[in-house]
Amino acid sequence: MPWSFRQMLAPLSALLLLMSACGDDPEPRPVCGNGIVEAGETCDDGNRNNNDSCDNSCRRPTPDAGTGEDAGTEDDAGTGEEDGGIVEDDAGTTEDAGTGEDDAGTTEDAGTGEDDAGTTEDAGTGEDDAGTTEDGGSGEPDSGTAEDGGSGEPDSGTDAGTGEDDAGTDAGTDVDAGTDAGTVQVSLDSFGPTGTFARTGTTGATFPEALTVRLREDAPAEVWVEVTSSSAVLNVQGGLVRIAPGERSATVQVTANLAADPETDKATLTATLGNDTRDATVRVLAADQAAELSTLSPEVISVSAGQTQGFTVELDVPPAQDTVIQLALEPASLGTVPATVTVTANSLSAKFDFTAGSTGGEGQLVAALNGQSIAAAVQVSGGGSSTGHIVISEFAPAGPGGAGDEFIELYNPTSSAVDISGWKLQYKSATGTTGYNSSFALPAGSVIAPRSYFLVVSTGYASSSGNTVTGNANWGGTIAMGGSAGHVRLGYPEMALTDAITSPLVVDTVGYGSNANQPEGTRIATVPPVAGSYERKASAISTVESMTTGADALQGNGHDSNDNSADFILRPTRQPQNASSAAEP
Repeated sequence: MPWSFRQMLAPLSALLLLMSACGDDPEPRPVCGNGIVEAGETCDDGNRNNNDSCDNSCRRPTPDAGTGEDAGTEDDAGTGEEDGGIVEDDAGTTEDAGTGEDDAGTTEDAGTGEDDAGTTEDAGTGEDDAGTTEDGGSGEPDSGTAEDGGSGEPDSGTDAGTGEDDAGTDAGTDVDAGTDAGTVQVSLDSFGPTGTFARTGTTGATFPEALTVRLREDAPAEVWVEVTSSSAVLNVQGGLVRIAPGERSATVQVTANLAADPETDKATLTATLGNDTRDATVRVLAADQAAELSTLSPEVISVSAGQTQGFTVELDVPPAQDTVIQLALEPASLGTVPATVTVTANSLSAKFDFTAGSTGGEGQLVAALNGQSIAAAVQVSGGGSSTGHIVISEFAPAGPGGAGDEFIELYNPTSSAVDISGWKLQYKSATGTTGYNSSFALPAGSVIAPRSYFLVVSTGYASSSGNTVTGNANWGGTIAMGGSAGHVRLGYPEMALTDAITSPLVVDTVGYGSNANQPEGTRIATVPPVAGSYERKASAISTVESMTTGADALQGNGHDSNDNSADFILRPTRQPQNASSAAEP
């Protein structure tokens, strides 16, 4: 029958029932399931489903099914008595409707006779339920129980941050096998140096210095530092560097391969330990990459004659093999340098010394490699020219002609002529304390040309047939020097016999012999041979040989350090020079 006809029949049926009720017919039987509570019915919910409080006879159970007590009576929900969820017998009370047993959520489950889920024991299991009295956080163990993460006790897969050990304990715990970066309370101090090199096709430490990772404190246990690379041309095996227990640093071993990234020859390595990171750059070289000259330092020097100056020559990259660099001075008279210097394999630089000669001048020091050269400017203050004043250059207190065969030679190391008219030469005994004993004033017209000499002699010198160089002035018998010890000095015309050695009127002083008590610096302790003399050096490095027959023989006598023992040599044979002698140098 179509649904529309069924809708029309329903009101028609109701009308027929009404008409029948109006007669004297007997009282009709109640119709259970019509949704109308009729005589003899206690409920009619319009259906015959026994799974609710109104069964298929349209009667409510009296008392509650299987209990003898009705829900909604004095035991009804919401009454304050034995309602659902209270202590007594309603749905959710001590006994379930129709079961005679405890309701779900009560002590025993509906119809089971066993503890409900959420009760002391699980439904039908006889074992403790999760979330029961012995639930997580209750103080007793269950899966994820009181011994769970945060409880302070271990459980399987103990959680990070528990303070207890577990296999593979997370970073941030106290200790775990293969201590993780960031554990054991260590921190990263440095990673470097930056700017080192590696050669393609090799594995090892960088050069010329080894790349090193360093901690701020000794490692109390094995520590692994993560090292990552910005380019495939360079990597660290496993991306980790191990620092052994008790150590503070470790060398980083790298593998270089230019073919892995043809677009670059440089990589930035980053070391990471916990929250600390450090970077260092490494350049990767070809296997046969040639080195070129980079710098020669210092680039400019100014030194005095005889002074030594260190130089460093540096290449642009470390060579794969020892590399020889040629050295030269232009002009050669500036001094001396080694002919070559070698930069060893996998290093960047080499050091060498330059020693200035006795001749003043300017020039350059040149380093050359494979047709390439670089130079440093060199200036040498030659000889004793830096003294800037007339000096006593050679003297003899005796000679082949006897005790009176004496002379004092003067030298002008400056570039200008000096008029010494009226200047005084004075003599004092070795041990005298009251001043000088005698004084001789140079005659008028006495002039010394630049780099030239002036010779003052005694009468004994002039009368000796062995002296072929004549004096420019003669003191006669005014000065009588001691043959083995004494003092001679030169000063301005105003210089008195009693003036101290520190007087500005004193130009130059020499004390000779073992007991001379007022020399410049240290006295000349030894005595020359009878035919010899005391001679001032051309430079600090002059020797007896260089002054007599060597490179300094014609370089003048201008070196003056204000220390007599350091400034003079003992000539085996005298060589006095006068105003007519050739200028030196």
